[in-house]
Amino acid sequence: MTATHKPLSSFGLLLLVAGQLLPQIDFSIVNVALDVMGDTLNTNETGLVLIVALYGLSFATLIATGGRLGDRYGRKRLFMLGVVGFCIASVVCGLATDIIPMLIGRLLQGICGALLMPQILATIHATLKGERHSRAVGIYTSVAGLSVVIGQLLGGWLVSADLFGLSWRIAFFVNIPVCLLILGLGFFIIPETRSENQPHMDTSGITLFALFLLCLLLPIAMGEHWPQLWWLLLGLLPTGVGLWTVEKRKENAGEQPLFPLSLFKTPSVITGFIGEAAVTFTYPGYLFVTALCLQSKLHFNPLQSGNTFMALGIMFFVGSLLSKPMSQRLGNHRSYVVGTGLSFLGFVVTITLFWSFKSTLHVWSLIVATGLVGLGNAMMLTSAFRIALSQVGKHHASEASSALITVQQGCFAIGTAFSGAIYAAMLSHGYLVAIATSIGVLSALLLVIGVVLFCKRPQKNVALTKRGQFG
Repeated sequence: MTATHKPLSSFGLLLLVAGQLLPQIDFSIVNVALDVMGDTLNTNETGLVLIVALYGLSFATLIATGGRLGDRYGRKRLFMLGVVGFCIASVVCGLATDIIPMLIGRLLQGICGALLMPQILATIHATLKGERHSRAVGIYTSVAGLSVVIGQLLGGWLVSADLFGLSWRIAFFVNIPVCLLILGLGFFIIPETRSENQPHMDTSGITLFALFLLCLLLPIAMGEHWPQLWWLLLGLLPTGVGLWTVEKRKENAGEQPLFPLSLFKTPSVITGFIGEAAVTFTYPGYLFVTALCLQSKLHFNPLQSGNTFMALGIMFFVGSLLSKPMSQRLGNHRSYVVGTGLSFLGFVVTITLFWSFKSTLHVWSLIVATGLVGLGNAMMLTSAFRIALSQVGKHHASEASSALITVQQGCFAIGTAFSGAIYAAMLSHGYLVAIATSIGVLSALLLVIGVVLFCKRPQKNVALTKRGQFG
C-alpha cells in the first residue's frame, strides 16, 4: 500500500460490495423471469439464450481490460463509470418492448459490469492490510457465493409481486436506486487508487478474442433459425491462430498480452484452465435450461422458480467455505473430482425427477438435486482455480488470474448458448426429452473432465500448497 492511498472505510467497503452485487445477481434475476420476458418480448428460446449469453460474452471480453484501465486511469473513476453505465443499461433493458433493445441493454450491462468489477478487489488490495484486508477479502468471496441466492430469491419475489404493474421490468429497475446510492456517496467515501506502473492495453488481443467467441456463440445459439450463420465456424481457425500469434509476439516484446502464452507451458495451468472451463460451461447451462423448463413447460411462476434454486445458492456458499480445508486434506485434484461427482449426481437426479414426476414436480422436489449441484460446483471452481495457479510465479499471478476469469466468463456465455440450443432443438420431441438431453450432455462432459483430472497425479499440488503457493 502506497502512502497516497487512503484506507478504505467500512462504509466504503459496503458501497463496493453493493457494486459487486449489480453484475453478479443480474444473471440470476433474469433467469427466474425467462418465460414472462419471452412472452412480453415475443421471442423464443433462441432469443432468451442470447439475452443471457450476450451479457456473459461482453463481460468476458472486457473484464481483463477493465482491470488494466483501472490500474492506468484510476480504479474509483472506472468503478463509478461502470456504475453509471450499468444504471443506463438497466433502464434500457427495463424499457425494452422487443428483443433488439433488450439485447443492446444486456450487451451494455456486460460491458459496464466488466469495467466496475475488477476495481473492487483491486481497491481492497491497495487500501487495506492485515486483518482488515483479510476480512474484506472474505466478505468479497462470501458475497460472490451468496449472489446466486440473492438473485434467485430477489428476482422471484420482485417479478411475482408485480410491483407497480411492472412485472419482470422491476428486476432491472431495482438496479437504479442501488446505482444512485453508490454514485451519491461513493465519490466522497471510496478512495482513488491506481497502479504505479502503467499497464499496456492489448487491443488486438481483445478484438481477436471477441471475434473468436462470436464465431462460436452465434452459430450455436442461432443455427436452428439462421442456418446460414454456421459458416461463422470457419472463422474459429483464423481468429484462434491470429490470437495465438499476436499474444506470442506481444509477450516476446515484453508487453502484457491478454493471454500470456508462457503460462500454458506448465501442465498444471493447462489442467486448471480445462477444469475451470468445464465447470463454467456446464453450470450456467444447467441453470438456464432447468429454469426455462420449469417456467415455460411446468408453469412455475418466477417466485417458485427462484425458490427451486435456493438450496443451490446456499450449498454453493457452504462449498466455498469447505473447499480450502478439503483441498488441504485431499489435494486440489481430488477435491475437484469430489466436486465433479457431486455435480454429476445432481444433474442425474434432476433428470430423474423431471422424468418421474413430470407435471406434478413440486418446488421442493428439486432441493436435493440443486443442492448437490451448488455444492459440487463450488468445490470445482475453487479447486480448479488453485490448480491453475499452483505453479504460477507471483510475478505472473495477476495475468494468470485475469486470463482465468476471462475464460470463465467466455465459457459462461458459450455454455448457456450450447445447452439452450440443444434444449430448443429437442423440444419437438417433448420437453422431457429436451431437458433430459440437454442436461445429459452436460453430465457427460462433467464425467469426462472428472475422469481426466482423476488420472492426474495430485501429489504436486499438495506439496505446493504446503509451501504456501496459492493454496
